[in-house]
Amino acid sequence: MEIVKIGLLGLVSVGIALMIKQTRPEYAYLFMVCAGLFVFYLCFDTFMAVADMTKQIGESVGNYDKYIQLLLKIIGISYISEFCSGMCQDAGYQTLGKQIETAGKFCVLLTGLPVFFTLIDTIREYF
Repeated sequence: MEIVKIGLLGLVSVGIALMIKQTRPEYAYLFMVCAGLFVFYLCFDTFMAVADMTKQIGESVGNYDKYIQLLLKIIGISYISEFCSGMCQDAGYQTLGKQIETAGKFCVLLTGLPVFFTLIDTIREYF
């Protein structure tokens, strides 16, 4: 039911921002940033619950805990970069938004490189 709250908060926020935008556009954007951060905060509890469940799975499988931590980092990077990119694009700065998306992709690539190197080492062991 969290998604219902978040969805309603988003719709109400957009309605208020549209009303504010008619008189003070700069405050409308600031309001939307605050609303977006609040939605992000509401999602954080859900993300932490998923992280805890994932950690339990990682503990049960033993040696693969570091891979699950990498997965959670990659998910966090993806969400943060998408959120920031969307806010920039909503403000009319599409180029900056696209650059943030690109930076997020590079961060995901950099975070995932240890898995790639482990895969290469595993392949070398067999050949």
